[in-house]
Amino acid sequence: MNNFTVDVLTPYAIIAKDVPAEALLVPTERGQINVLKDHTHVVTKLDTGMLSIFGGADDPDRFFGITTGICKILDQKVTILANVAEEAVEIDKERAEAALLNAKQRLQESQGLSDDEIEKYRRKEERAKLRIQLHDFVRSRNL
Repeated sequence: MNNFTVDVLTPYAIIAKDVPAEALLVPTERGQINVLKDHTHVVTKLDTGMLSIFGGADDPDRFFGITTGICKILDQKVTILANVAEEAVEIDKERAEAALLNAKQRLQESQGLSDDEIEKYRRKEERAKLRIQLHDFVRSRNL
């Protein structure tokens, strides 16, 4: 029996719509929150991390890599508005490893980069590490 539904949206695409859930783990700037049935209404900032949607006995668990944004919990609907989001089963590990290598190289050659560019490559490095971790996590669970 599902208690609420979850939408995962980015400025560019609908990643998942009306996903049934019994529980949800959301990475926020203040730490991870666990959402269960009848959770209080919340609007909070997201952090880069793994969004876990637990479907219970009726539906499969689903995992997403998300990068910053907003989470809104209202009644029996959770809306994740992320700057970047990707379902874990769709991650291309080779591409993520190449992105990680590129970000690390750019950061090592940081002379001449502005503070904004350094922050951009740090975020890219963090996102690539998350994507690799998610890929390995999903494969270890045979999802």
